[in-house]
Amino acid sequence: MKAWLIGGALSAALVIGGIASNAQIDPGDRPMAGQYRATTTFLSIDMPGAPPEMAGMMSQMMSNSITYCLTEAEIAEGYRAITDRSTRDAQDCTYERFDYSSGKIDAVIECRVDGQNMRMEMTGTGGATSSDITMTMIGDFGMGDGSMKLRSQHERIGECG
Repeated sequence: MKAWLIGGALSAALVIGGIASNAQIDPGDRPMAGQYRATTTFLSIDMPGAPPEMAGMMSQMMSNSITYCLTEAEIAEGYRAITDRSTRDAQDCTYERFDYSSGKIDAVIECRVDGQNMRMEMTGTGGATSSDITMTMIGDFGMGDGSMKLRSQHERIGECG
């Protein structure tokens, strides 16, 4: 499940598009191709019965920074194709809501992960070269129902190398 959570946190920061993959995508409604730096920060966890040190452990596991390349092929469908990466370790994912309007992001994805139902709510802002998304993941994290909040910031740092 950790891979899904991290993948979700990193990929979800790029969520900003329309749901219909066959729709014509306005170039202003997708990220620019190029090299990006993604910084994910653990914000909080709410898990009744979890030991007090859980927040520190989750912060160490979930907070990170990576660089990656977005190609023209990847951005051709807008942010939807990129968002789908966040569900790579899950089954039966569906979008309950997916909206990008005037630089504002609002999306909800529900998936089955490790036999459990998980919900990822995403809100934030995004543009052609950066995005700032707060994600709340809700579900059974192995110790019972709870929620976790992450912030993921992506910034274009140049051309792919």
